[in-house]
Order: sequence, then C-alpha cells, then structure tokens
Amino acid sequence: MTLTHTATPGPALLSIEGLHKSYGAVEVLKGVDLRMQKGNVVTLIGSSGSGKTTLLRCVNLLEEFQGGHIRLEGQDIGYSDVDGKRTRHPERVIAQHRAMTGMAFQQFNLFPHLSALQNVTLGLLKVKKMPKDQAIALAEKWLDRVGLLERRNHFPGQLSGGQQQRVAIARAIAMNPSL
Repeated sequence: MTLTHTATPGPALLSIEGLHKSYGAVEVLKGVDLRMQKGNVVTLIGSSGSGKTTLLRCVNLLEEFQGGHIRLEGQDIGYSDVDGKRTRHPERVIAQHRAMTGMAFQQFNLFPHLSALQNVTLGLLKVKKMPKDQAIALAEKWLDRVGLLERRNHFPGQLSGGQQQRVAIARAIAMNPSL
C-alpha cells in the first residue's frame, strides 16, 4: 500500500510519516504518509491484501513496523529515536497508546465465556479503572445504541455474526478513544 493524504493545517490527531511494513520479502506498506485532524473521518478503501488492516494494526501496535513514524496527538507511538537508534517503548507506554485508540476487529475478538455486557465492561473496568456501576451504565448505553440492550446477558455464541460485530463496536466506542 502506498498512501499519501494531507489534511488541513493544524495539530494532527494522527500523523503517519514514511511508514514501512514488510512480511519477509513482501513489502506491504511502502512509505505511507497520512495526517488526520480531530473530527475528520477517513476511509481506507482498497482491494483484499492491499494493506488496510496492516496499517490499522501498526497504528495499534499489534504489528511491528520496520520504518517511519506514527504519532498520536503528537506523541511517537511504539518507537522513538534515541541517540540515532530506533528504540521500542516500554510495554506500559504502548498500553497507554493502545487505550487511546479504538478498533473493532474483523473477527470481533469477543471473549466467548463473557456476556455481551461483560465484554463491553471489561476494558472500562481493567483499563479505564472505572467504578463497576458506572462501567455497567456506560456499557448498557452503548449496547442500547447498537440495538442489543435486550441481549446484554447473552454470550457471543448465542448471538448472530452481525450482533457480535455490534458488541465489538459498542466495546470500542465505550472506551471513548481519541482515535
């Protein structure tokens, strides 16, 4: 994937500069540049295998990239240049960056042993350290918004694929990510 997108001037919510990602000898991301301001909607469109998911996984640091920079709200994500060397950030810093991004996965990644409500509240409790009653209220709000409040006590195996996808979307949005 080769992508260049420049938005209007101003502080960027997300800035990607010269991003390179390869799987062995196959170069998937070839110098990707992207700049997004807060409030913008950007759609990645491309054929299967063009690198859309790889780009998003790099932004979330679920994939390591070989070159370039990704910045969220001006902060380098994943790596910094220290004394001319590319140095990976500690896992606690990476976890903080991941908490600032929301992502609904293609395979949904719901916990099969947890109800829809528990899947949405888990991140609120563990990552955001939200009080349980507040987490439940917020999770119920987002499950209601995606039309699944009445199925909040159902497990993923009891939900259709589309319903599982909506639980994953509610989970991502409930975390109130910057991106």
